[in-house]
Parts: sequence; structure tokens; C-alpha cells
Amino acid sequence: MLKNILKVVVLGVIAFAIIVYATADKPDTNVSKVDTSSIKLSTLPASYEIVGKDGKVSKDELFKENTKTLVIVGNHDSLSVVKDLPKFYDLQIPYVMVANISAAPWFVKKMFIPSKLEELNKGSNIPMIYDFDGDMVKALGVTDNGKTSYIAYIIDKNGNISKVAKGSVKEGALDGSMSEEEKKKSLLPLVNFIK
Repeated sequence: MLKNILKVVVLGVIAFAIIVYATADKPDTNVSKVDTSSIKLSTLPASYEIVGKDGKVSKDELFKENTKTLVIVGNHDSLSVVKDLPKFYDLQIPYVMVANISAAPWFVKKMFIPSKLEELNKGSNIPMIYDFDGDMVKALGVTDNGKTSYIAYIIDKNGNISKVAKGSVKEGALDGSMSEEEKKKSLLPLVNFIK
């Protein structure tokens, strides 16, 4: 009886691993290099899925015309720190976070990531783009999928987009490995760029 239960559990774990492996997107080896000096608001996707909202939000609704906007692309650990930016610094500029999750397996993106991102962004009024297919990441030319790194862009009043900063946070920040002081210190270089 115990052997049969053990066999079922082992086979279940193996089946789960096969499903995750089979649904994982193959790495895109033909990534075209984006000229980051010529990125414009007009080249970004027309609509976005926002964490915690039903339906899609249009580009015009998310990025206001004639308004300077900060866009920060990050992953698990880095977004858990970046979301606290207004807590540590007085920002006079609106900002949008982009969850760079396009490299995750399809199964994981559908089953686990949405609830994790909702939990991560709970209590925040900062919009977070759920970049399921990686359209935003591709448009901005982001190639770094590291879970501790973030890349910041400024959209100026004329719709020009420029990369202004790249930073990283401590591994495990999502699980509380960073103190409030460490978070503040890791965000200071970014704040210095946008002041």
C-alpha cells in the first residue's frame, strides 16, 4: 500500500516536471538588438494587462500625453524594492513598473505568477504591467532577465524614451532579505538620475 502511494507521488512529480518543461518557451536566440537611442512612446505596445485590473489598459491611459514618466522594468526581487520608491523618496514624476516575466514557462506564467504579482503589488497604487508575452520588454530592448536587476527608462514630454539607470538589489529581497535602509540605499542611484 505504501509503495503504491509512493509510486503515485513520484509519478505525479515527474508528470508535473514534464508539463513545465514541455510548456516552457524556448529561448529566443534570434533577438534583434533595439537601438535604445531611438525608442519612442509610439513604438510601445498599444495596450497592457495591469496587475490587479480586469481587461487591458490603453497606452494613452497609462502614459499621459505631455507628461514625463518613469518606467522601471524588473523581476521578482527588484520589483519588491522598486515598489517602495515613494516610501523612501519624494518623487515628482509618475512611474510604471513592468514585470519582466516573459522568460518563465507558460504553465508558471498562467498558474503562479499572477497571484504572486498581485500579492507583491498589494497596497500600492503604482501600475504594474504584467508583460506576459514580453512585448514591452522587446520594445524597450531589455535583455537582462535577472531577478535582482532593474532597468529604468524616462519617457519625456515629447514621447522620447531613454534608458537612465540600471541597478540591482540583494537576492531574496522579495522574502525580506533587505532592511529598509538597504532598500533605500539601493534606490538612491535611480533617484539621483531622475531628479
